[in-house]
Amino acid sequence: MAPLILPFVFLAYLVLYSIALSIPTIPNFLSVGRAQQQQVLKSPLDTWIEQQERIALDKLLANVSPGGRNVKDAAKGSVIASPSREHPNYFYQWVRDAAITTSTLVDLYTDEPSSKLSSDLSNILDDYSDLQYKLQRTSNPSGTFDDLSGLGEPKFEADGSPFIGSWGRPQRDGPPLRALTLMTYLRAYNESHPGLWTSAGAEDWYKDLYDPSLPANSIIKADLEYTSHFWNQSGFDLWEEVDGFHFFTAMVQLKALREGAELAKAFQDKGAAQWYAEQASYVEAFLQQFWDERSGFLVETLNTDRTGLDCALLLGSLHGYPSKYSHDTPVFPPYSEEILISFLRLVQDQQERFPINAAPSSSEDGVAALEGIGIGRYPEDVYDGYGNDKRGGNPWFLCTASAAEVLYRTADHLISTGNLEISPIGIRFYEALLSSSSLEPEIDRSYGPSDALFHSVIERLRNTGDEFIDVIKTHTDAQGSMSEQFDRVTGYERGARDLTWSYGAFLQAIRARKRVL
Repeated sequence: MAPLILPFVFLAYLVLYSIALSIPTIPNFLSVGRAQQQQVLKSPLDTWIEQQERIALDKLLANVSPGGRNVKDAAKGSVIASPSREHPNYFYQWVRDAAITTSTLVDLYTDEPSSKLSSDLSNILDDYSDLQYKLQRTSNPSGTFDDLSGLGEPKFEADGSPFIGSWGRPQRDGPPLRALTLMTYLRAYNESHPGLWTSAGAEDWYKDLYDPSLPANSIIKADLEYTSHFWNQSGFDLWEEVDGFHFFTAMVQLKALREGAELAKAFQDKGAAQWYAEQASYVEAFLQQFWDERSGFLVETLNTDRTGLDCALLLGSLHGYPSKYSHDTPVFPPYSEEILISFLRLVQDQQERFPINAAPSSSEDGVAALEGIGIGRYPEDVYDGYGNDKRGGNPWFLCTASAAEVLYRTADHLISTGNLEISPIGIRFYEALLSSSSLEPEIDRSYGPSDALFHSVIERLRNTGDEFIDVIKTHTDAQGSMSEQFDRVTGYERGARDLTWSYGAFLQAIRARKRVL
């Protein structure tokens, strides 16, 4: 019998030996630090996000001069919309796009002001400021600096010379966005260099940005003067297609005037502070006109034949949200029910409009679920990345990222305040958000941390935000490149390659995600 038993004993020994070898991994896992545990437990999306963050920043900086590998022949301080020079040609510096992209760099600088990255970014931001001073004073088809009309010019050549071709001009969002970017940088730099404003020679640095005695010599002051005197005049929208009054433009004008008033006070520029604050109050009242009571959502442009649904509503809410240096009450913040219901209506439209977006799942009562999809600009869009296509436009990376950021910011707001109130305006949003849950939101009721629905809403906001990011992941190529759009049918990238704003919007969405997680 012994010869028969021996093989089984040997086999059992091998099994036990294999188990013994694996046992040390259990206490090792339990003893590692929290960060290492999270590394072990990371989802594929988390892993991709970490990698894509680094790629996105690298590819964004590649479009920034000096130092960017795609902008060797651009003026120092330029932020190019895309390295694409034909089909389509985006090798220009848009005032709006450059300010938004640079604001992302300012935020990264503010996150860790003493890091090596922030030191490098500070040099980039200084170069950006120097070039903006020159561009402000460059006569162009929109006008001159003498009467400030030239500040409404939407874009310049890569070498800093004026673009003289036919275009949708003027555009009123560039100056307030540029002012906001530089105001935040000025405050952040001062914050990381205590006593800067009172130290010897410091005024030589900050007076180029804000000088009460010589407004013609300071960038921020000139932009605030333009915004305060021209906000009530029409201009082209951020998509450069419609002349009129626009939600996005008014939102960033309001923020610039409010925070400009605060900065003017800090510089003892009392007359300007009062003027900016007064104009801000008018813009705030004007913004209420963008709520369409009949349709039940916000509209991007007043008095047009479009539906009014537009990704620019999300962008206006995000870029118009007060900075940490502001003490003002937000107007139409990302978590407001007016924005959320407009968000839902836009998602529902895009869900059906683009073949690449899967049909939404529904609850037992027929409520369509709010799920992450590819978001384009607006329902009537016909620009396909190269020209006009009567079949319609495509989803955009920056719009899809902005959708995620709205949800993350809403979750962050609920976590920080501990309060959720649902009115008749927002009930449909929360019904769609919770369509897969047995919990049913009620109108005119407040929910807090003691309520299961409160926690379920936060979880669904985070998860749905991740679904939008996962859509971006699906359509980003193997090298991490993001173009302007991805095809409505095939999902492949199209339009201007390596769109700088696509990377900036992604980075901002992930910053918002980190605050929630």
